[in-house]
Amino acid sequence: MKYGKKYMFVACAALLLGMQSCDLEEYNPAGSTPDNVYKEQAGFEALVNSAYAFWGGQFYGREDFVLLLNGGGDLWINIANCGYGRQMSKYEELTASVGQIKNTWNRLYEIINDCNAGLERIDQVEFKDKKLRDIRFGELSFMRAYAYWHLVEIYGNVDLRTKETSAESLSMNCYRSSYEDLYDLMLTDAQNAVDNLPVDPYPVKDVGRATSKAAYGLLARIALTRVSYCDSQADKDKYYKIAEDAAQYVIDNQNALKVSLYDTPDEVFDPDNNKTNKEAMFVVTHSTESSLNMQAKNPNRMHMYFHASYSARAGMVQDYEYGNDKNAKSGSMAMMPTRYLLELYNENIDARYNAWFREEYKLNTPKAYAWTKDQLDYFEKPSSMIGQVIQPGETALLFTKKKIADKRNLPYAVVDIDDTYTADGSVSKSANFNIHFPTLLKYEDANFENKGLPTNSQVGANDVITMRLPEMYFIVAECEIMKSGGNKEIAKARINDIRRRAAVPGKEAEMEVGVDKMTIDFILEERAREYCGEFMRWFDLKRTGKLVEYVKAHNPDIPLIQPHHAWRPIPQMFLDSILNPDEFGQNEGYN
Repeated sequence: MKYGKKYMFVACAALLLGMQSCDLEEYNPAGSTPDNVYKEQAGFEALVNSAYAFWGGQFYGREDFVLLLNGGGDLWINIANCGYGRQMSKYEELTASVGQIKNTWNRLYEIINDCNAGLERIDQVEFKDKKLRDIRFGELSFMRAYAYWHLVEIYGNVDLRTKETSAESLSMNCYRSSYEDLYDLMLTDAQNAVDNLPVDPYPVKDVGRATSKAAYGLLARIALTRVSYCDSQADKDKYYKIAEDAAQYVIDNQNALKVSLYDTPDEVFDPDNNKTNKEAMFVVTHSTESSLNMQAKNPNRMHMYFHASYSARAGMVQDYEYGNDKNAKSGSMAMMPTRYLLELYNENIDARYNAWFREEYKLNTPKAYAWTKDQLDYFEKPSSMIGQVIQPGETALLFTKKKIADKRNLPYAVVDIDDTYTADGSVSKSANFNIHFPTLLKYEDANFENKGLPTNSQVGANDVITMRLPEMYFIVAECEIMKSGGNKEIAKARINDIRRRAAVPGKEAEMEVGVDKMTIDFILEERAREYCGEFMRWFDLKRTGKLVEYVKAHNPDIPLIQPHHAWRPIPQMFLDSILNPDEFGQNEGYN
């Protein structure tokens, strides 16, 4: 099969990890075989590090996962409802030959193959201390479970492999495994990670290695997802218990695990907190030294993917504060919130909206701007305003979720929710308005200004948080709502823990909700408010069986959604490479 890992004997930091402050030396045992290389501690360390590489180099920080995991749901749509990446984000022309489908499959199996190679050989390695052996065993177990969770949830019941795939076995018969077997392995691996990973990364400077808090979080996430493949309530309750116990352990042991909630939403995604985020349970790292990233000139681009177009409008210029709107202006990879997502927030009491979205742009030039006829026409403002002046630091643009009365006569440009969207939630067909919307701020990157890079640089260096502490509160709440004999008072308490943190100061009581709100639909609403743009939504809708229902109800610009879209197609490349493609079969709906 073509997903077999090609062995790399030069284990350099640029290819292997890209971790912040990672200090891996080159290891080049010329003429050695993989067995010989990986039995030596230096070679084995390189193998472990390689299991981390694709998470940043191909997935978290790149557009494929944005389209696959943020797209295709109820919260996001392509900017201006354009066609870029439509196969993943809108299910248009989604076939087994789409490149992103193939690449994601290949990279996930390569991670799994690295983990299998390491787990097979770990007891043959002469470690200088046993502690390191156990930690690396935990890391490989974590990475394999994490990769299989992505693989199975995206593609379905695929081929379960626990042995290294070598060059000699690239073409062979291949068989689908049951969800039971796949999830049994994931749960075992996650438990092994829990049992072996330390509180701090080892070495401590290697931010980005899996640690104890990540292991508990992954165990909780996998067990909760496993419920969706159960038939009986008794089986569901078994996995609800595993999920809740793991999540509650994290909540109860925050000091010991070195994780805690920030006091306010503003702090969570403050760029100054990115590299040392106390709420993060697992991060995918990107180095501020470009040469240490897998693709030196093309690492983390998340800072570009959620921006509205603002520069060259009403005198505005692109700058560090408001970010790189290159993609928004070119109609390429950029996502805009749906009307549904924006209307989920009550910004009068919920501080998350104003902390995590930008509506207002103040004139960022040293000289005043005088309105021109072209710009007035663009924003449908009266020609009588020609020559009217906006001073530096005054509001120039407002792209808002509100409905603004007399918006055309205000001294600045206004694009309100009724300009950007129609009443049914569709994106407006007006090319002047459908590229202007509230911008998600979760991925703003301060490294450009710190390093003096151009404002339109795409070389981002932020770490990407892929697991955050609030998820544990939501998991406990969901388990109490859905399991037999669950206690909705506990669910309410955990939800209100997060909602109080999210409250506008003085509005904590108004943010609290009662037991009557403890339903799976409210959990999904709250997850949307907390986790929008964080690669979780597609998994959440699929896990709860709500994908088709929610997309049809809340994202009318995805009219092609069907039940079979809960899985993506098996890559044609893979089917062409095995001896029994008909027996393995394509996923339903993609034949």
